[in-house]
Amino acid sequence: MFGIKRRNKKKPNLKTLKKKAPKIPEFTCPDIDEIINFIERLDVLKRGQLYKFKRGMEKLRNSNEKLRESGIYWYEEIKKLLTK
Repeated sequence: MFGIKRRNKKKPNLKTLKKKAPKIPEFTCPDIDEIINFIERLDVLKRGQLYKFKRGMEKLRNSNEKLRESGIYWYEEIKKLLTK
């Protein structure tokens, strides 16, 4: 109508989107545990420094877990939308 052409946009499919998505890294908890154990074995940090280090690593672990959960949530939501 009025000389305007509409493109027929295809609905993206899950397989195509998965191919374009960044790869999901492995679980980092074992790596974090290994780093904490390594630092403890070096025995170069004072008790307070070691506590702060461990607390920081636990925050990192928690953030990684939340990020992974968020990715799973959004994947499931997109899957629902695309299969309607």
